[in-house]
Amino acid sequence: MVKDKYQKVFYYEDELSDDFAGLNIKRCTVDENFKYLREGLLWNVCSVVIYYFIAYPLIWFFMKVILQVRIVNKKALKQCKKTPCFLYGNHTSFYDAFTPNLISFPRRNRIIVGAETVSIKGIKNLVQMLGAIPLPTKVSGMKKFVKAVDFHHKHCNITIYPEAHIWPYYNGIRPFPDASFGYAIRHNCPVVAFFTAYTKPKGFLSWLRKANITVYVSNPLYPDEGLTGREARKNLRDKVYNFMLEKSKLSDYEVIKYIRREKDREIA
Repeated sequence: MVKDKYQKVFYYEDELSDDFAGLNIKRCTVDENFKYLREGLLWNVCSVVIYYFIAYPLIWFFMKVILQVRIVNKKALKQCKKTPCFLYGNHTSFYDAFTPNLISFPRRNRIIVGAETVSIKGIKNLVQMLGAIPLPTKVSGMKKFVKAVDFHHKHCNITIYPEAHIWPYYNGIRPFPDASFGYAIRHNCPVVAFFTAYTKPKGFLSWLRKANITVYVSNPLYPDEGLTGREARKNLRDKVYNFMLEKSKLSDYEVIKYIRREKDREIA
């Protein structure tokens, strides 16, 4: 493993719940009163204009020109022309919010996010126009959340980060549950996995980057036929996990070193 000479060290205890995003945003309540779907003409026109004519060009320039992000096998999405898919990726940076837009284009992408994303005053409407679908913070909001996912999936790809929490520049894959794979089973649609790998920075504007970034995209994945709902869900999860695990071998530049902190043991 190649190391960055300015390498940081992060200590973790729980791969499922530790978060190193460092945002410290006070989470708002997302319940049955949250407006998941906006049906007004003005809202939807503004959403399309902002997404395709303002946000996407800026994202493309930042990701492709400044960060020099390479996407391998983006053509795999052409196999999903008739049916929008669910995208699953590893969660290693703030620009994970942008990566699926490049993969998905020209089809629009929506992304399932934590409530923190819509908790910043003044930009809640903007992030929703850009595609954010926040997870409810109360059970009472789940019905509207599921309805929003079902509605948007008719025309958009939907991205889910099953690891849930950001571990910046992490090279491996953290364990994640299979719960979110139920969406693809219910919609009988393909799943596409992607993995963001980090290598030593070099090339044009390399001094601006902590690492070179390559995004590997899988071919569409489907559950094996004849499985029960729970079995199909686990089957899809394992296919996505195995793809990410295989591509993690190509991520060999350690910007941040992650070390498990052993929990204090009681002294007898």
